[in-house]
Amino acid sequence: MSRLPHVEVRGLTVVLDRHVILRDVSLDVFPGTIHAVVGPNGAGKTTLIRSLLGGLPHRGQIKIRFRDQGRVGYVPQRLDFDRKLPVTVRDFLALVQAERTAPWGRARRSSSIDELLHRVGCAHVWDRRLGSLSGGELRRVLLAQALSPRPELLLLDEPTSQVDLPGAILYEDILQELRDAHGMTLVLVGHDLEWVARMADAVTGLNREVLYSGSPQGLTDPDELGRIFGPIRARSLPGALADAPSGRC
Repeated sequence: MSRLPHVEVRGLTVVLDRHVILRDVSLDVFPGTIHAVVGPNGAGKTTLIRSLLGGLPHRGQIKIRFRDQGRVGYVPQRLDFDRKLPVTVRDFLALVQAERTAPWGRARRSSSIDELLHRVGCAHVWDRRLGSLSGGELRRVLLAQALSPRPELLLLDEPTSQVDLPGAILYEDILQELRDAHGMTLVLVGHDLEWVARMADAVTGLNREVLYSGSPQGLTDPDELGRIFGPIRARSLPGALADAPSGRC
């Protein structure tokens, strides 16, 4: 594994409508790891992801080192669309791929859609309307679109939001395979600390500024949790992190 960070952020400050959303944020994400960003609502986690995607004006430096094509995949927290639209899962993925591939790749796109859906455990939904999917199914379809073509860096905003426990476990297995079998680097925003403890190799605790940087197991310290989430909110967070396995299988 390279000693140089895949993602290097230095002094990132984001001000929107005269409100400081992020202040002097610095962090390193190393290649082939799962790096989690945790914090309360309004902490600036989604703003950080959008900044990594180049979607927001900011001060400071963001450096991403690529080995190959320089592809970044993104799984948003939600997809805003009219659920009554007669768009199937296959239609949606075909439209996404049409924007990313040459016209002569049409036949290949059709077969790759089937492969993608099988990969994320959603082969059975290919002909269903996008608006009829459950929360977990939609999250996996959004993951499928982010994996075509395969990225070096995958950004995920609350990937298990509105997902039941079996769906979260399946999602966990998929993300760990992307890291372990394909060497992909993943940055994910998470709110379930027990899930983060199982998944992540490193954690950044964010509340407009970096308040924690280290291993998931470091978040067993009530003082650290209190600094990030506030003492009242921290008392209601999962407390079984000390017994959770590390992010590596």
